[in-house]
Amino acid sequence: MKLEFLPAGSADCPLIRLFDFRPSEAAELLAALTRLASGAAERVAVHELPGVEAVGGCRLTLCVRPWDQAVVTKGLPADFECGFTRGTWDNVAPLVAPFASDSEGFQLLAGVPGEASLLLSPSGQW
Repeated sequence: MKLEFLPAGSADCPLIRLFDFRPSEAAELLAALTRLASGAAERVAVHELPGVEAVGGCRLTLCVRPWDQAVVTKGLPADFECGFTRGTWDNVAPLVAPFASDSEGFQLLAGVPGEASLLLSPSGQW
């Protein structure tokens, strides 16, 4: 799975995309989201998950927040945090599930009010 920040180039940018992945890597992401939703984890560094390649040094940390913060920058140009409540992570996890079964297409996992959208797409297209 590749993790990349696209600052420009489309009307949908800025955009963080997770792409070029196998179903097993989507399943790993799904498990991480499930841990956030259940309270088993408070933070997950996506760039440290097995099989994730951080393109251009992109870093993304998912975390539990008391409000839906969505994606914000953490100071460096390609260092991001996406924060949602446990309930929202519980709603986001099923959006990833089809990709763990080799689904095609794409899914937006986070958007407004964040500073960047978060896209999941096996092909990288949307």
